[in-house]
Amino acid sequence: MSRPRPRARTSALALLFLVGCTGSPPVPEPTTPAPLPADAESDVNPQPRERLRDGGLLRFPLSALPTEWNPRHPDAADADTQRVLDPLAPEHLSLDAAGRASANPDFVTGIDVQHAERTVVTLDLHTDAVWGDGAPVTAADWEATWRAASGQVDGLEPADPRGWDRVAEVREGSSPRQVVITYAGVDPDWAQPLVPGPLRGSAVTSADTFSWGAFARARYAAPFQVAHLDDAQGLVTLKRNPLWWGDQPKLDTIMFRTVQPQAVAAAFQHNELDVWETGTSVDRLQQSRAAADTTLRTAPGTTGRSLHLSTSGPLADPALRRAILMAIDRTEVGAVDLGDLRTPPRTWSSTVLLPTQPGYIDQARATGLATDPARAGDALDEAGWELASGRRTKDGQPLDLTFRTPEGDELAAAEFETVAEQLAAVGIRLRAVTGPADLTPASVPVSAFPLARLPEEAASVPGAGDLVALVGAEHDQVRRADQASQLARLLWQEVIEIPLYQEPQFVAVRNGLANLGAPGFATTDWEDVGWTS
Repeated sequence: MSRPRPRARTSALALLFLVGCTGSPPVPEPTTPAPLPADAESDVNPQPRERLRDGGLLRFPLSALPTEWNPRHPDAADADTQRVLDPLAPEHLSLDAAGRASANPDFVTGIDVQHAERTVVTLDLHTDAVWGDGAPVTAADWEATWRAASGQVDGLEPADPRGWDRVAEVREGSSPRQVVITYAGVDPDWAQPLVPGPLRGSAVTSADTFSWGAFARARYAAPFQVAHLDDAQGLVTLKRNPLWWGDQPKLDTIMFRTVQPQAVAAAFQHNELDVWETGTSVDRLQQSRAAADTTLRTAPGTTGRSLHLSTSGPLADPALRRAILMAIDRTEVGAVDLGDLRTPPRTWSSTVLLPTQPGYIDQARATGLATDPARAGDALDEAGWELASGRRTKDGQPLDLTFRTPEGDELAAAEFETVAEQLAAVGIRLRAVTGPADLTPASVPVSAFPLARLPEEAASVPGAGDLVALVGAEHDQVRRADQASQLARLLWQEVIEIPLYQEPQFVAVRNGLANLGAPGFATTDWEDVGWTS
């Protein structure tokens, strides 16, 4: 079974704390659950550096070589290019598996955060940090990055502002090695734009310089650098950066080789590759498991599977949407989707956070608005949909809904079969269509900062706008937790979207590879990736 490409979703503010649950939904009073901690997991074979051998080669597949080498350029947004650029990036903040940020000591030796009328962040930059030509990494690079990423450079279109649009000023502090970043208001997600670090300031001053059509060593500061690029052979080779000031990388070579997608399985099985991001394709997972000297690493991923509900026609009535939510067994849908993958579904019950993110609350439990076909039938009765001969009708019109199943999308087709059977049990007929539909399945990417920009649908929910504004400007963890919980509950009760389950990550690797695999939201410390002794 193949999986569809995820649809984009605007997503929002990192909760670096646990949230509680407040407010009372318009459903029978449930037992209020305790706040859930971040249940984040990763599967990377974590090993201390002393257990890794010095040297070694790590091999990745690519479908194509990069044509754009600026990581913030729209043409560099594809997965292949980002994979190559990741070991070259000056990552100033690190993320853990749950998406919580902390300073990367190779670049930042101190952080001071003040919240008054505005959030002001002061970063003390490592005094040894240098670009590939030996020039120091300074506040000037940060200022140029802010101007480029926030649309202040004529003709320049960055791939994603990533929070830079919320920054009012970037300036040098007490020295060129200190940068002061002032936000437009109080910003609890101040870390969002800072994680990937700055771009080389001199290389982003205009629209022309912002596009990097070739690799230039002076634009990067990281444990590795590009040592060889062979367009004819489809190879990119990274070697240790001799100017790197941190711990020496354990690997001495990382190689990226272009391989046709249909040939990756054979290349991995013939020991021509060390890492293979299989995704959730059953065929690819079976092929990876059949390879010798291989471990399949898996962890909860950064996307969720969901059903988007129309709010027109019969579904304009929130009571009907809530009845559909109660009629659908989301755990069963996940079990059918993931059954051949040998991993149980992690049922997803919030439109704001994934189950492994800090502050996640199971809103089905919190509100009592959970799978319950009997209550779904009662709700349909109360909404005027009468049941006769197994079908619901109202004012002579049958309750017939549509479910989008694009041609060739086996996953959506399987979900249609499962959901159609569940809805039929309460008298709702579901019909598969290839175009716009009442119910649309999708894979939804979720940010490590999931409240910085909420789903666009929230704007149409009465009362949600006020909560969005409160959450976006509240730095007090307790108050913000309460507000975020109320917002998640409100969106759950509105049922514009029915979250199903958190999708898993699968990465096949050679045995002995350490500190790399299925990371959740975590960033990679490339100097610590290597082979066990």
